[in-house]
Order: sequence, then structure tokens, then C-alpha cells
Amino acid sequence: TTVLARSVCLTSPTRVTCKLAADLIPAAAQLSNVYSPPVASVTMAYRKEHFRELPNATREKPLNGFGHLLPRAMGVRSLGTIWSSSLFPGRAPEGWELLLTYIGGARDPGILDLSENEIYDIVDADNHKILLKDDAPQGKRIGCRVWKQAIPQYRKGHLDILDAVAKDEAKVPGFYLGGNYRTGVAFGDCVEFGWTEAKRVSEFLGSNAVTTSAAEEEEEAVVTVAA
Repeated sequence: TTVLARSVCLTSPTRVTCKLAADLIPAAAQLSNVYSPPVASVTMAYRKEHFRELPNATREKPLNGFGHLLPRAMGVRSLGTIWSSSLFPGRAPEGWELLLTYIGGARDPGILDLSENEIYDIVDADNHKILLKDDAPQGKRIGCRVWKQAIPQYRKGHLDILDAVAKDEAKVPGFYLGGNYRTGVAFGDCVEFGWTEAKRVSEFLGSNAVTTSAAEEEEEAVVTVAA
């Protein structure tokens, strides 16, 4: 599919952006050097009565909070867990709690060598160690997805790559690169960046820089996207 556009915002992962944008923004090729380690997201459910007595908990609501992060000193492989059913209504049936756990990362790329069942077993054992009573049965397995390339790591030299990209990007008015490799990896950071970029794009589209005559319209940017 071919699309004519006055402005394009490309927010694909670095492994994609480095290929799509390099012709127009040569420094974007350097994004292939951004390391994004594997991470698995694992969702499991447990009966409410099987949770330990946790802070601010009640019998009807054994989980009361956002979740928890796990330092390596605790001797578990899981990185942290979101208490999904505590955060959002309707996420679990009556009598159950839903947990979303992340495992892997830059210090544990070996999860790529594990089977889905092995990942479930590890996460379940970690959940028992942190949240559940000693006699609690295994949790109900809801979903497991392994992201071979997940969160970009801001290693030494990362800012140099971003500076080079910004300089080349400035030479191509109306073409904007974005994503968590540039904004911060937290969801809030990405949302804030989106608002900022939307303002930049709006100002660009409203400026004289994109005012074209009928004869000039054919010279506007042509972006080809694989359907």
C-alpha cells in the first residue's frame, strides 16, 4: 500500500526502525545496536483463601495494591508481579485473584531456552514463595508469552545514538521517530512523549513549511508500507 503524507510518525521497535528509516535518517541504522533482552509475561490465577496475610489485606480482598518488584537478593527468577485483579475490576471470577508476572531480562536471557511449562513452574514457585501459603496448590495457568526482544536497555553510548538520530531527523521535516528507546520505557513516559510529539506534529502541519500548491503536491513524501 502506498500512502501520501505530509508527516509520518514511526514508533516501531528499534529492530524495525533501523531498517525502515535508515534511507531517510542514516543514523537510524545505529538503532540495531540497542539491546532488547527477552522477557516472558506469565498470567496465573489463585484462590483467595490461598494467599498469605499481606499488608492492608482482608479475607475478601487478600491483595490490596499495585504489585511487587523482586530484587535478585531474594533468590527468585521473577522480576516482578502486577496484581491485576486488585488494580482492575472484573479481571477474575468470584473467589479468585489474577497475577501477571514478568521473568527474564538482561540478567536472565536464559528464559529463551525454557519451555512454556518450565516458565510456568518457575513463576508458580516464585508466587508461592512471595505471596501464597505453604500448602497452597499450584495456580491456574492462564497465559504465557515470550517476547524475544522486549524492553530496550539504555547502555553506555545510547545517548550518542539518540543524538545522532536527532541530528539526521532534523534534516527530514515531517518525519518523526518515537518509541520507548527514545522516551523512557515506562508507560507514563511513552504517553507523555506522545503528547509532546503530537504538539510538534500539529505545529509542523500548521506551519508554512507544509503549505503546497497543486503543482508541488506530487513532491510530498511518499511512504510505502508492506500491507
